[in-house]
Amino acid sequence: MKIKVSCVQMEPKLGDVKYNLEKMVSFITEVMEKDNETDLIVFPELITSGYECGSEFQNLAETVEDSQSIKVISELARKFNTNIVYGFPERDAVLTDILYNSSVCIDNKGNIAGVYRKVHLFDTEKTYFRAGCEFPIFNTSFGKVGVMICWDTAFPEVARTYCLKGAELLIVSTNWEKPYSDDWDLVTRSRAFDNCMYLVAANRVGYDKELGFFGHSKIIDPVGRPIRELNEEIEGIISAEIDLELPKKMKSDYYTMFKDRRPELYGEIVKNY
Repeated sequence: MKIKVSCVQMEPKLGDVKYNLEKMVSFITEVMEKDNETDLIVFPELITSGYECGSEFQNLAETVEDSQSIKVISELARKFNTNIVYGFPERDAVLTDILYNSSVCIDNKGNIAGVYRKVHLFDTEKTYFRAGCEFPIFNTSFGKVGVMICWDTAFPEVARTYCLKGAELLIVSTNWEKPYSDDWDLVTRSRAFDNCMYLVAANRVGYDKELGFFGHSKIIDPVGRPIRELNEEIEGIISAEIDLELPKKMKSDYYTMFKDRRPELYGEIVKNY
């Protein structure tokens, strides 16, 4: 099955959800006006709030049930018949003082396909967010997807888990910071190659308080080669058509990593040392 995917490389305004949401709406409209057959649009991590919000995350976080951003983006997903993934600070609906660094996947009918809560929190995120503990598969109009957020991508186990659970596409929303662009380029390409899977990754640009972000949003093929990249520190859109049947053929031909696995020998990687 061939699908059309787009990444939005965007600079959010720190702490201004209204402004950021309006900009997301504008980008979604632009993507769909350029190609109304686009199946998936991916935005960066914490795109509704910005990254260095500190304790202000408590005022910016949304519960999934009452989220204004989800309401607005869901209406657009339904209107344009496309799937959309974006990052936001999530408040637990029951334990309301608990926040998560989350990404929501909205399907082409405007329904919530699922919410992924970042498992591998980085640095100061551990002060404001609770770590997630699941790697859920989301069903979209074109197939099953696995979502990672930023630092998750540095862990090969995450992408492999998704693939073993049946994911057909890997999606990454990130706020990967300067000066670590080489690291970002390496881990995204590696996770695609590790699993012989397409990977669609959106990073942001601009500055918050102390941190700057370099972009390098990319759409990567099943052997780790970028199909499209935006390596300039500018806002913009990258798009590509990808064939989700291709990885299946490749895995039955030369790239037989899954057939050749020896999981009975891999116990060491899940031990605590």
